[in-house]
Amino acid sequence: MYDLTGKVAVVTGASRGIGLHIARAFAASGARVVVTARSMERLEPAIATIDGECLPLVCDQAEPRAIEAFASAVQNAWGTPDILVNNAGGGGGGAVQQMSLETWQAVIATNLTGVFYTTRCFLPDMLQKERADIFIISSMSGKKGDPGAAAYSASKFGLHGFAQSLLHDVRRSNIRVMVINPSHTDTGEDTSPPHGPGIFLHAADIAATIVHLARLPGRTLVRDLDVWGTNPFPP
Repeated sequence: MYDLTGKVAVVTGASRGIGLHIARAFAASGARVVVTARSMERLEPAIATIDGECLPLVCDQAEPRAIEAFASAVQNAWGTPDILVNNAGGGGGGAVQQMSLETWQAVIATNLTGVFYTTRCFLPDMLQKERADIFIISSMSGKKGDPGAAAYSASKFGLHGFAQSLLHDVRRSNIRVMVINPSHTDTGEDTSPPHGPGIFLHAADIAATIVHLARLPGRTLVRDLDVWGTNPFPP
């Protein structure tokens, strides 16, 4: 298994939920972790729970200039990332007949365009490394439309097309592109039993899965992974 000690892992949208659990898991594996959120006020309580070397940076993924500044700050502080986890995103939208153009554009800007541009800003330097990983956190909503979530579902569907095209661009440079599709996920603290009836998939499980994938030999590519709760039904 690949040793993550000292590797630089960038996790966007890591002030809470799945992103925070991913950052904790990488830090626990010995990686140096860069985390982002839209304000330092959101990041401060989060980084206090990360046991390891952590660099907090403010970045609004809907703002291209903020992404450029964030990528430059990572490069100046710790160099080129070995792992990029595109996790930052948001929901919202509502029914199509009630959704404003501004709402649609805001969701697409954060969830899809922001992932493209974050990847674009890091990619030239990552292409020069011996190996690197790009994880994209999509959703089962990226494989089926959900009621009242047209903008969100469209953005997550778009991530699949983006990731598949990106993989063709970078595969010969030993960069793996991996899309993770969680089903309904408990994003709080992990206090539930590890198995049994009535238990949802937990963000810590997503984090453990991603760290495991990052540690696999570089010749191994899991391109698209659906992660479900085994038995979330009440007993």
